[in-house]
Amino acid sequence: MEKDPVFGFRRVTPADAPLLRGWLEAPRVSRWFDEPDYASVVMRQLDDPALRCWIVTLEGVALAYLQDYDIHAWQPHPLDFLPKGARGIDTFVGSETAMGRGLGPAYLRAHAARCFAEGAPALGIDPHPDNAPAIRAYEKAGFRETREVETDHGRALLMVRDRPE
Repeated sequence: MEKDPVFGFRRVTPADAPLLRGWLEAPRVSRWFDEPDYASVVMRQLDDPALRCWIVTLEGVALAYLQDYDIHAWQPHPLDFLPKGARGIDTFVGSETAMGRGLGPAYLRAHAARCFAEGAPALGIDPHPDNAPAIRAYEKAGFRETREVETDHGRALLMVRDRPE
């Protein structure tokens, strides 16, 4: 089995707003966001201690956005059945050249390992049930489906990855 590439995770800064806006303009990304200017939402949250925003890089090149957050800081939350300390994840591959190369599952596995090393007991992610490519990527990254729910943002498929023993 081939080893996963080594990814970098750097914190998002205000200088990343144009990059995020460009990625969010792609129809394959924008169709899953109900907020018309999600990049501005990210910029407003950069100082929130319950949320960490990341640019995922490979060999120094930005390829994806990922945020992880304390699920229990937002109540109610559809993933709040997970134990205290669990982290929620939202992510998308921004770079068109990164699509179809298995990088999404690989960087998610790398980030999951980081979260577990920091003590997170579980991770949750909640894609739209119609987002089949994302669901496949999350399954390849070790997440399992639990159930479909209706949220304030529409339908979501709750997926969980437990801390390895």
